[in-house]
Amino acid sequence: MEIRTMPLNRGWGLFGRGWSTFTKDWVTWVLSFVIFFVISIVLNLVPLIGGLVMAVITPALVAGFMKMAHDLDAEQTVGVGHLFQPIQDHERRVPLLLLGLVALLAAVLMAVVLALFVGGATQMGGAAGGMGDAMAFPLAGIGFFGLIVILLLYLVIFAVLAFSIPLVYFRGLEIGEAIPASVRGTLMNLGPLVIFSLIYFVLAFFAMIPLGLGFLVLGPVVLAAVYGAYVEIFGEEAEVLEAEEV
Repeated sequence: MEIRTMPLNRGWGLFGRGWSTFTKDWVTWVLSFVIFFVISIVLNLVPLIGGLVMAVITPALVAGFMKMAHDLDAEQTVGVGHLFQPIQDHERRVPLLLLGLVALLAAVLMAVVLALFVGGATQMGGAAGGMGDAMAFPLAGIGFFGLIVILLLYLVIFAVLAFSIPLVYFRGLEIGEAIPASVRGTLMNLGPLVIFSLIYFVLAFFAMIPLGLGFLVLGPVVLAAVYGAYVEIFGEEAEVLEAEEV
């Protein structure tokens, strides 16, 4: 499988591509994202199991958004039903749900590591409370180190999942093939993808200001942009999916 390298300027250029795809049918994008949001809220209201179910099905729903981007780029008509096409696909459903389990395990790992570092930093900080600022300042580095570890874990999770979803859905790859390919694609394009992530964090801050309503636009644009990155890195071949849909 050929993996291409994007130039650095694609870090912000992908947002332009995502916006272009979004504006082709912004109503369907927004409605689909609202449905996704409602599903998330309803499932997370169910104690214990609801959040687990949401984590597992999320990759399949993300694949639905990417199918929407794929069809819009091909000048085809899309609808809200696109969101559920991958989870209704008997062959793709299982590997996509398995990716959800991988994401769930990764989230649990992040939570455990975060708890360890935050808890450790709090205890050490409390012990240092009577030692003066000179002693407390070095101990604050424990919390900073924990944040660095969390950031690295986030990057690892992104590398594992970002392109695994479209590789499984559009190419028909098994997760044992898709995950290594996704990691390689991410590492070979680390520069533009880091720039893309930093710009996203800035935009996400502003999207949260009006009661989070900005995510009704930012969310779909980012999903379309990630699909665009997949196309630019791995190519537009989707013959397996198209052949099965005929």
